[in-house]
Amino acid sequence: MIELPEAILLARQMNQELHGKQIAICERGNSPHKFAFYNHTPEEYARTLAGRTIGTALEHGGCILLRTEPDYQLVLGGGGERILLHQGGSARPAKVQFLLEFSDSTSLTVTVQMWGNLQLMTDAEVLADQHLGPRRVSPISADFTPEYFDYLFSALDKADPRSLKYFLISQPGVWGLGNGYLQDILYRARLHPRHKATSLSKHERRALHKAIRDTLQQAVDQGGRDTEYDLHNRPGSYHRILDASSVGMPCRRCGTPIQKASFLGGMVYFCPHCQT
Repeated sequence: MIELPEAILLARQMNQELHGKQIAICERGNSPHKFAFYNHTPEEYARTLAGRTIGTALEHGGCILLRTEPDYQLVLGGGGERILLHQGGSARPAKVQFLLEFSDSTSLTVTVQMWGNLQLMTDAEVLADQHLGPRRVSPISADFTPEYFDYLFSALDKADPRSLKYFLISQPGVWGLGNGYLQDILYRARLHPRHKATSLSKHERRALHKAIRDTLQQAVDQGGRDTEYDLHNRPGSYHRILDASSVGMPCRRCGTPIQKASFLGGMVYFCPHCQT
């Protein structure tokens, strides 16, 4: 799943590799996918994008906004997509959900592995979209201060029942954070995913704030997770502390076996001793 670190990397690479390329052909994909989210017919994609020039790519949380000049943006990412650049004549995936062929014979393919966005929007539509909207404070920016983090908590009533998992990746949510990095963040902060958000002490909030910044910055520096791939099909080098492979393995701090549980539509991984 593409989250903030992967979106930052892909946007940077798109700016280096795609900027200025002219789109010769756009295909909505040669393979149907139930959870590939389009917003136009194949004919509309082809007609609208053919002849346009690729502009700036911008990370938008867990998505990438790729401008097609002068007035449209492609919304990619936010899910389990493999976004790859192919040189002229090189092999492409047999099944893809989106394809751009450029006038210099290079091409860009998007393959959806779980679910993902492949939408074409105007600037106004991007701002109005309930899942995108205006940019928010990035957790690796200087503006993501302890005071800003406290502000997110201040919107909650004392009786609010939401868990830390829901608070961090759903509402209000930390910009670009998903379940993939959540596990390591909570492990480093010594907090359980089911922990009630409003019950955190000031010390626990500070530990959580630091864990968010440290984890995501490390992932950005290492090119994302080693289970995700860049534009050239190279994996990142961030190795997660907690994931499916760590279940039953000893906690690196206390030796207690790592556990997993189903919670809020996905799996969570934790140390039952360190993360009470």
